[in-house]
Amino acid sequence: MNNSKILMYGIDIFFCIILLPAMITLLPVDKWLANNSLFVITLIAWLYAVYFCIKRMSVPLFFKSKKGVIIAVGILIFTLFVTWLITQYQMEFPFRGDHPKIMNRIRREPNIPNMSKIRLHQQATWFMYLVTVCFSIAVGLLTQLHKQIMERQSIEFEKKKAELALYKAQINPHFLFNTLNTLYGLMITNSEKAETAFTQFIDLMKYMYTRATKDYVNINEETEYIKQYIDLQRNRIDEKRTKINYTFTNDNSSDNAKIAPMILITFVENAIKYGASSHYESNIDISIDICDGKLTLTTVNDIVNPRPENKNPGIGIINCRKRLDLLYPEQYSLIIAQQEENEKNNKFKVQMTINLHQPL
Repeated sequence: MNNSKILMYGIDIFFCIILLPAMITLLPVDKWLANNSLFVITLIAWLYAVYFCIKRMSVPLFFKSKKGVIIAVGILIFTLFVTWLITQYQMEFPFRGDHPKIMNRIRREPNIPNMSKIRLHQQATWFMYLVTVCFSIAVGLLTQLHKQIMERQSIEFEKKKAELALYKAQINPHFLFNTLNTLYGLMITNSEKAETAFTQFIDLMKYMYTRATKDYVNINEETEYIKQYIDLQRNRIDEKRTKINYTFTNDNSSDNAKIAPMILITFVENAIKYGASSHYESNIDISIDICDGKLTLTTVNDIVNPRPENKNPGIGIINCRKRLDLLYPEQYSLIIAQQEENEKNNKFKVQMTINLHQPL
């Protein structure tokens, strides 16, 4: 049972055992019970019936359709009619504690002020009926409002879930294509590293198909996956010209923290894709730092393989941004900037910080 249902049941209990009994105690119920117990019991039972009838039937019907509005108004009119019938009940006299001579005078002279005692039960009935109706309508409206909000949140959640599934489906082929390109390059050059690269590739595939479909994975698993990917890429580059510097630091306070799978790989891929060269000297710096429940990924690479100006940006970073917006709203920062050190040496820097999800 969620908190909203507990709150709604709590309001019902408040009405049943606090509000309505409190209103009844304001009336001379002890005198009425002496000779009019049937009236008192009927009135109390009817007020409870009105509360639940309007809250659970009339108000919900009002929001369904035009026909529902008519039925809801009909229910309200019906409760008015029944309440009017109850007010027509003729009190039996004398009340307990009233002197017989005084009551005989009331009957002989109906216009004297004491005659108001006879009509008190009618005024009290209408008063309690109106309070009950107003309270039940207010509670019913709040219930319907809360229900609509929860339904909208559920629809939005399912929409985001579908979007995430689409982004994952696009990211995995993107990663697979880039990795296969690496293996192809090793094979056509008859590199001795091809066999090692294939073993690393198999390990990466195992991770991708066992972890990428999950919502969150352990942070240590994800960082190990990044390390394996970088090791695989080192097999295809000329380390005399391109140097990949990878560092990983962890304050060990977040070993059990969770992160969305494959949320970091896009930026690591791009740093190597545009920063590695077999003709020019370049440096690629990749660092992951985990401190106080926050992960900071920083990549800095020389731009030696610039993207053609007429080519649209790839889907990797676009999808990654969308995933971050959905999974970490207001819980992440992403800065992407190109730095010009001189005319011949441009650098591309990415810095992303994410508040890691702690296990419940």
